[in-house]
Amino acid sequence: MNKDIKRFRSFMFLYWAMILSVTGMYTMYIGQLGFSKKDVSIAVTIYTLAGLVGQSFIGYLVDKFRQIKKIMFACISMGLLVGIGMAFCTASWQIYIIIFIWGFFVVGTNSLSEAWCINILTKHNEQKNFGRVRGFGSIGYGFSGAFLGVILQSIGWKVYSYYILIAVILTLVIIYFMADSEKQAADKGDEQVSVKEAFGQIFKIKPILVMIAIMFTYNFVMRGIYSYLGVLVSDFGGGARSLGLTYFFDASPEIITFFLAARLLRKFHSKSLIFIAFLLQIVRLTVILIFNSAAAVMIMGVFSGFAFGLVAASYKTYIYELAPAKYKASSLSLSESIIGLSAIISAPIFGFVFTEFGTNYAIIFGLIIDIIAALVMLSDLLKRKRPIQSKELNI
Repeated sequence: MNKDIKRFRSFMFLYWAMILSVTGMYTMYIGQLGFSKKDVSIAVTIYTLAGLVGQSFIGYLVDKFRQIKKIMFACISMGLLVGIGMAFCTASWQIYIIIFIWGFFVVGTNSLSEAWCINILTKHNEQKNFGRVRGFGSIGYGFSGAFLGVILQSIGWKVYSYYILIAVILTLVIIYFMADSEKQAADKGDEQVSVKEAFGQIFKIKPILVMIAIMFTYNFVMRGIYSYLGVLVSDFGGGARSLGLTYFFDASPEIITFFLAARLLRKFHSKSLIFIAFLLQIVRLTVILIFNSAAAVMIMGVFSGFAFGLVAASYKTYIYELAPAKYKASSLSLSESIIGLSAIISAPIFGFVFTEFGTNYAIIFGLIIDIIAALVMLSDLLKRKRPIQSKELNI
């Protein structure tokens, strides 16, 4: 395997391990500081909104200046402020600022990291192996969740900010040693990039629009529950270790699906894989609703992990391949932003349900939406099969 690709696997591992440090634990951290569920809900909304705006803005900057490495390095560097700030937060407004910085600058690079990955793989004609490279990110995410959970449970939350700082620094180090993209920038620097035009390109390509609509619905429930995973585990009597292991069980199956992505995409249509993901989420939420325990949340993370691996391996490469060459990073970022709107909408809605009605009602709410969406997708898939079967019979 090419040296650039091997190095990118290491980057993916460290990058997603770093992302977990805040993204996975901040809701429980806010709760243990004594803030209310309402404060947690506000923080989650700020986080999702910041990430949405951030990834669109960062994607635009990359397409305009063609400096992936420098922009990535600058954005991730802001995570150092978050690591330091976490140790001194005593008021809710301070938490909100810290979470906004993390969401905008660090989480805002999520789609950029994957566009960068696809770009490098395409350069070496290895784009079919995106899932295998991205799978190392899942390994890092799961390992970081389990490791951090054990540390927090054993030593306490006083080490939390140090963990964030170390994770950010390690990620910056690996970015520093990544291949620079300035040469590519020089070749394409004369191209004028317009966000409006890139946005228009998305709406001209119907398959991308359909995929965005499907993922919008899926993401609404998935992010609505996932954003409050710390609250969910706490309400069922779990602590930092349970939450960390939940992320471990959640991320581990992603590795399998990411590594099998190339085979799965050759054999099944993207929509079929996403339909299976809906079914897995339905089973997961049903089991959690029945058993009402932190153990159920933790173990059912396996289903969530498989589901995430299926959708991530399907729609991101799908959109990237269909997008015009000039706007690939922008198209992926903007598509992610549109899909991310569902998280912004779901964050306050699920937060309200969690706060006013309780955990079980939030699960039921998500379950109903998933069931309806799965039925609609099933109907569409059955319609797609009929003409294909007729054509085969005619042959």
